[in-house]
Amino acid sequence: MAMTPLDRFPDEGFDLTALAPRVGPFPTAEFLKAWWEELRPAARTMIISSGSGTLPLMESAGVIRFLGDSDLTDYHSPLGQDVQGPVDILATMIDRTTSLDLDSLPGEAATAVASSLASTGLRPKTSEQTVARVLQLPSSIDEYHVMIGKRERHELRRKRRRYEEQIGPATLRTDGGAGFGFDEFVRLHRLAPGDKGTFMTGERHRFFTRLAGQDGWRVDYMENGGVATACLFGWSDGSDYYLYNSSFDPAVQAASPGLVLLAGMIEHAITEGWGVFDFLKGDESYKARLGAETRQLFRVEAWR
Repeated sequence: MAMTPLDRFPDEGFDLTALAPRVGPFPTAEFLKAWWEELRPAARTMIISSGSGTLPLMESAGVIRFLGDSDLTDYHSPLGQDVQGPVDILATMIDRTTSLDLDSLPGEAATAVASSLASTGLRPKTSEQTVARVLQLPSSIDEYHVMIGKRERHELRRKRRRYEEQIGPATLRTDGGAGFGFDEFVRLHRLAPGDKGTFMTGERHRFFTRLAGQDGWRVDYMENGGVATACLFGWSDGSDYYLYNSSFDPAVQAASPGLVLLAGMIEHAITEGWGVFDFLKGDESYKARLGAETRQLFRVEAWR
């Protein structure tokens, strides 16, 4: 077991593939290191590794959790195929003053963790925590339009026409790294009313800037007159796409720039031949209307 102090993120134990399929960038060292160094959680890292399996954890106030808070880390998973080895070590650390709370686990990971914990003599509790929404992409745009149904297909076309009448061509553009697209994503985020407008604090801005500089992260957007009307901040490995965050200009909300951009991005993903368009956590109704299906996420808890 490797333990590291607060002021250093561990470099070891992250060279393994996540146990759960399709979890995007979230269990990687690059993502977690950016989260750790920019948001500075009041916790100590606990990287438990058997060589062929790793649990990237942290401990605070007697509770052991996965690295990466639930609000910013959509999926958690053990790394590697050996879950039992790291869990055997973890179980020795759970006593009457320490508990375990592992969230955001896809079913494959939750089952493996709970089974391994049970074999150590603990009685883990598995519960449904939240859901993600995942769109399995068809092979053609025509097939996608059939899949979502006549009503939704006509609604998307109507909103695109209205956008183009009110604003101009709905042309999708893409930036990698921290450039114009990223700056516009942040600007529009801060224009949002309510809680969303206060989300992009200084430390979160630094965190998103770190992500934008990593491989796979991209900003897809529409712009008119030198400014963006809507932006998507996401990650792709060239096979699947994960929509991490978004923003749009509230001044042109009536033209539905966010939905028009989202529909265009889905069509782009189909054209690219990607397999999945993952909307990540949240059960908002628009995701279902666009064809996404539910992916249940679980919490596994354990204590003496």
